[in-house]
Amino acid sequence: MRKKSKGASPRVRTFDVPVPQETSTPRERLESRLGRSAAARAAAQVARDLGVPQDTAPEVSAALALTRLGADLGEVARSLKWDEFEDYCAMAISAAGYSVSRNVRLRKPTRQIDIVAESPTLVLSVDCKHWRRGAGARGLAEPALAQAERTKIYSQRLGNEGKAFLPVILTMEDNFVRSVEGVPVVPLQALKEFLASVNRFDDSFSFVRQGS
Repeated sequence: MRKKSKGASPRVRTFDVPVPQETSTPRERLESRLGRSAAARAAAQVARDLGVPQDTAPEVSAALALTRLGADLGEVARSLKWDEFEDYCAMAISAAGYSVSRNVRLRKPTRQIDIVAESPTLVLSVDCKHWRRGAGARGLAEPALAQAERTKIYSQRLGNEGKAFLPVILTMEDNFVRSVEGVPVVPLQALKEFLASVNRFDDSFSFVRQGS
């Protein structure tokens, strides 16, 4: 009988276990949940709800469809590029009848506004927040105040008499519209309804007016 040498380690057999690859895009994630046909219908419904062309920014439509199904917002956001989200926001606002300008730059002090959307009586100064996780009121206070400051500077430079300027934070989070420091925080899925109802006489929001 062969003796074991002292201090020898027992042999351990190892196996290569295949690890399933994670789907990397929102559309792949949605198809994994629903199947290809149902996923296409769900994404198309999101586009219709927001009034944007169904063939544009399909990954964002799929991402929003995933949030409707209760998918983790952080995972969904990580699979989207920030510019995809911003493009989609601009399209949705334009579809509501606003004239849209992108990446408006201000100087002295240097500031940038993601989207400026203008109607005959109202100017929306929009900050698109590609949150990786939902933010509470405390976490939103600083960006809300910063957007209000940018909006005030822009209104002073533009000088459109008779128009009200409203700072807005637009997020992907599937939640209700809320006001933080007088700034509306609007989830993209509620944008169409928000744009249809907001007006310059709404006392719940902090409008910036000429001369203020």
